[in-house]
Amino acid sequence: MENLGFEPQKLVVYNEHLPYKELIKTESVAVLSEIKGELGRAVELRDIKYGATHWTDQLSRYIRVYGYCFSKEDHLKFIHLMYELVTIPDLELALVGKFASKLSVLLKKKELLTREDLELPWRPLYELCEVTVNSKFEPLGLHLLPSNIEGILKNLIRNCRDYFPLEATQEMLDEWRPLLCPFDVTILKALNYLHVFLPTNLPPEHHDKGFKLWFDEFWQMYDSYKSKPSWEANLVSIFSRLAYDNIGYIDWKPYIPKIFTRVLRSFNLPVGQQDARRMNSGIKMGDIDMNSVVTWIVAMIGPDRIALEHINKLFKALQTFYHPSNTGPWIVRLTLTLTTFPKQFVKRINRERYKKLTWERPVPDEYKINDDDITYFVESLKSCVFLAMFGKIGSQESAVAVRYLATLRPELIVPTLLEKMYPAMETLIEPHRLISCINCIVSVARPMLRSKKWYPEGPSHVLPLLNLALPGIDPNDFKKSLMTFQMLSTFSTLIPIIDCSQAVHVRTDLSEYEREICLATAQFEDFVLLFLDRVFTLIEASAQEVTSGTQSKLNTEQHVVEMGLSSTASSVFQQCSFPIYKSALKKIYQFVTSNVYETKVSGKFAANLCRAVTKVHPEEALKLFLPHFCDKIVEYLQDNEDAVNEEHLDNSFLWNLLMVSQIVRCDGKKLLPYSQQLIEVLKKTLYLRCQHGSEIAGQLLSHILKVLTQTFPLEFCSTIHLLEETNWTEHLPTRDWAAAGDLDNLDLKWHIPSAEEIQLAQTLFNQFLIPEVEMMKTFSSQTTIDRELLTGRLNIITQCIIGAGCFLPIWDGEALQLVDSEIYMGRFSSLNSTDKHEITLNGENTRKVIANAARHMLKEFIQHREDETKNLKKIVEIYEFVMMYYGAAKNDFDGRWKGFHLVKSVLEDKLRGKKNHIRAMLIDRIQLQHELRILHVSPKKFTSLHKEMLLDLFDLSVSHYSEVRKKSQSCLQTAFHHFPYSYSCIIQPIVDIIKQQGIPEHRFKGALYTILNPGNRTSLLDAMRLNNNQGSKQCLATKRNWSVLNELWPGLIQAQQSEKPTVLKVIDNIVLKVMKNLDTIAIDILVSDKCLESAKQLLCSDHPKPNHSPGDQQLLLHGQQSEANRNKQALQLYLSLVDKLVDIIESGKLTWKFVEVGMEFMLLLLRHDIPAPPKVVNLITKQLINDSLYVRKVGMSGVSAILKQQKRKHKMIQVDPYKRSNTTPPSSGDKINIGDRPDNSWHHYDSHNIVDT
Repeated sequence: MENLGFEPQKLVVYNEHLPYKELIKTESVAVLSEIKGELGRAVELRDIKYGATHWTDQLSRYIRVYGYCFSKEDHLKFIHLMYELVTIPDLELALVGKFASKLSVLLKKKELLTREDLELPWRPLYELCEVTVNSKFEPLGLHLLPSNIEGILKNLIRNCRDYFPLEATQEMLDEWRPLLCPFDVTILKALNYLHVFLPTNLPPEHHDKGFKLWFDEFWQMYDSYKSKPSWEANLVSIFSRLAYDNIGYIDWKPYIPKIFTRVLRSFNLPVGQQDARRMNSGIKMGDIDMNSVVTWIVAMIGPDRIALEHINKLFKALQTFYHPSNTGPWIVRLTLTLTTFPKQFVKRINRERYKKLTWERPVPDEYKINDDDITYFVESLKSCVFLAMFGKIGSQESAVAVRYLATLRPELIVPTLLEKMYPAMETLIEPHRLISCINCIVSVARPMLRSKKWYPEGPSHVLPLLNLALPGIDPNDFKKSLMTFQMLSTFSTLIPIIDCSQAVHVRTDLSEYEREICLATAQFEDFVLLFLDRVFTLIEASAQEVTSGTQSKLNTEQHVVEMGLSSTASSVFQQCSFPIYKSALKKIYQFVTSNVYETKVSGKFAANLCRAVTKVHPEEALKLFLPHFCDKIVEYLQDNEDAVNEEHLDNSFLWNLLMVSQIVRCDGKKLLPYSQQLIEVLKKTLYLRCQHGSEIAGQLLSHILKVLTQTFPLEFCSTIHLLEETNWTEHLPTRDWAAAGDLDNLDLKWHIPSAEEIQLAQTLFNQFLIPEVEMMKTFSSQTTIDRELLTGRLNIITQCIIGAGCFLPIWDGEALQLVDSEIYMGRFSSLNSTDKHEITLNGENTRKVIANAARHMLKEFIQHREDETKNLKKIVEIYEFVMMYYGAAKNDFDGRWKGFHLVKSVLEDKLRGKKNHIRAMLIDRIQLQHELRILHVSPKKFTSLHKEMLLDLFDLSVSHYSEVRKKSQSCLQTAFHHFPYSYSCIIQPIVDIIKQQGIPEHRFKGALYTILNPGNRTSLLDAMRLNNNQGSKQCLATKRNWSVLNELWPGLIQAQQSEKPTVLKVIDNIVLKVMKNLDTIAIDILVSDKCLESAKQLLCSDHPKPNHSPGDQQLLLHGQQSEANRNKQALQLYLSLVDKLVDIIESGKLTWKFVEVGMEFMLLLLRHDIPAPPKVVNLITKQLINDSLYVRKVGMSGVSAILKQQKRKHKMIQVDPYKRSNTTPPSSGDKINIGDRPDNSWHHYDSHNIVDT
């Protein structure tokens, strides 16, 4: 590839559509060179825990941002290095999980590497599983495993098994076949391993070394046990994977009847009186994974149609159980089956017809599914699907099944669905029926509109459906309104809303259906205006009455309706032709200028409507809206001079201000002519005493700065053609309905900040931010600013950072070394604009100036105005945004990412694949890629100023006021995630507080909550955390750092300053987190020679060259010495911690509760690799006679673990069973009979030959 110097494996194609795409190539090469060099150097210096972990994280970020943008040679070297890192003997399991996850990512795209390119041994992974998943130490607490390690390792093995050597199958059978006794629990272990490890994707010429070695034996086992044994699911999974990987190479005909019989039995259906009694008695039979079963069945479909006929018979037998009135415990598995069958069927057709060929063998032509088979399959499932769609359980799953079936044969599915849809929409007394129908019609929207070959009359139903759907926008039925919005949004996204009725008089090439559709489009304008009428009714009905208990923010239902309304309105206006748009704009203008409602609910709905209509054609909308509302605001403030000092302002004023705050969210260039009016409004409203008014004004300032400084797409239309009534002979918009976008011809228009926009943003900073920063700098005890006014002024600073965050780089400063590592621990940053711009404050770095000013103000507040909790919380917000916000928040991004994939699942074409998405979705995905790069723009450099700010936040975390403590602790935890290892800065202050006698309770409790990191406290940037579950598991007392535990654990055991129940509950929660989430921390980490060799190979690579060359012998010896020193220090810290805990527990100064805590911690320190010191054995043995029952139980657990440590290893003698039994080994082709045989009789009990050892 040009500018790269190598052929990349797989790029993120969306990077090619960013406005700064040319810069990305150069950037990616530099980043890759750095990653290769630093990762290789970290391994050479044997810094695995910090250096190698950090740079594998950077490699993972690199893949997410740039894709697999490295050569095949580098790809293989990364894989070999990761594999060696994963299989380092006795490596800390948390590190194993990290490296295994990265290796899974590297192996995920199988099409990039063939079996000839890569071969990986299987036995190291098996040995790793033996010491983790089947650890003999874990049940006794001698080896504490991460909760997700089993899932990570299984996922890794699934990705590796295609690259196991040819001999692997025989070796696995030799290893695990002796365990396959159906009457022993060892069969579970054996089949668990076999179903994960067995390679089934070997080339046909090597089948004799693959499944033919075990197929007959496994089938005999499956066929012999019909009582649903617990290991049946593993066998089904093996057969399923084998069938899918070898379609056309195995004759399944003899087995099909038995398979379908077993499948039918697995549903546990109540057939007859005895079965009904069994179902009611609660007896649960063994379950098998329906996804595996359906994959197996679909893979068996061949030219003889036997499997298809059995599928038809299966659903005929199940049909009555899908009836809505026939509910029971079986319905969940039935609906899952109904969804999975068409999904797997579509997946197979995609593989046979559309998927790009790779090194994996294709399905033989004679085994490919033909069109008649597709029709037969759809007919077989059709009746069951339409029965299940109205069920109380499974209507959502039925909609998924309908979508897949309609993708295959729309002419069989859509007409039947419409027959049910029209009556449901015409009646108002069956909302469940209507919602189910809307669910399904949304699912089939794209095949209905695009299948000209199979269903050309589909588009003719669009206008009737849209008009019938409008009454569904019902203020009294939240769910129905939401589903209606989803339907309107989906259809409007797919079709240009333009009147094409004149085309019938111009074009002569129209079919009868096309003529009918063109004439129907004349109703589009009426539809849009009727839609607005329904929305206005919704806004009016949502208005709150003014009462003392009026809510200050939207409840959950209102918030969801707001999102639905905003999304639907944006979709409709984006697709409108200009004449229809102008009619809609005029109607909205009349509504918002002639009505006034409260601004908490109805006002937000109306403002979102204005934003949606302004964003499409900002020149037209701004010309209409902005002068009117700005004049109204200025006029009101001139007529009411005291309004600035009033705590509650008139609704009409707040309504006008709210409209302006949303109208400005459009193309920043179009705002330039109105800059003076907007500045005038900001001058008069930012300093309002009314808190609600000043907040809206702050949002206005933030939104103006965002549209001036950010890069974003300007339109999301479904077609690149202009939505105007132009020459109909050149282009007919109705032929663009539901058309896929062309990634090579998107014609995407971006907003890129111009010099004038940047200058206006700088002007706003100079005018509104500089005075507030000066106020903070000069703030003192003599400052007499009213607290409500001060809250508004602090809010201005926050909104300025939010608005121009992407133009505010981090301040310069030397990065602090937070961990003991010789490796550079920097992060690469991503470009997010064509040029580097910076908005400064009088030529200085804005963030640094605000940070220093905020620190000064905070000190004054703590000394003189600590009771102003609202303002303290505002200062914490400023700290948070100054340190961690650079133009995009992770929680917003994650929400949009999930929303995008939800819409994608409804509108994507699974049959054809190949990114065959509509244009609007492609643009949305490109914008997400841009936002992802913004999230990675910060190098997250931790300087001395950052450290001082964290210490300030910790001081607030132990404040007298609980609200301030919560806010500060939340911000502090977010900072810990944003800046890795930054928690080390506050360990000593925490320990000083919890050890200090006579400490005030609020400081003591604040320190404990800082250790606890409660997961239910959220900050403005709380999604910097990986996810809610992981966030709630994090705790300073579970850090994998012996130095931290040496300080915290002894302090916690001695934290007896308060006996209040609330304090003791916090300590209990900390102990509970430690007990549940602590992993065994490694003491010795010894890097293998193979790992060093893989690192050397990576450093010797070219294109691009790493930034470090391979180390010489002196550097390798230095790395070896550093490794020995780290291991020695870890052992010393471990023994020191053990000694401290023993001394504290035996001191006699602890209350009974803290003795229990100490013993629990002591139990966690027992290890499988280091024998317990004598004083620990003595302590634990003493607890067997403790007065406390709980401590005695802890002592018994400890003694059991110590005895396991002391247990001697048994001597193992290798036995040749054939020599022992005087028999000869069977030849490779002989069939092995299960059960008693001459060659295994030697280990039966024999009274004449009793074992005496």
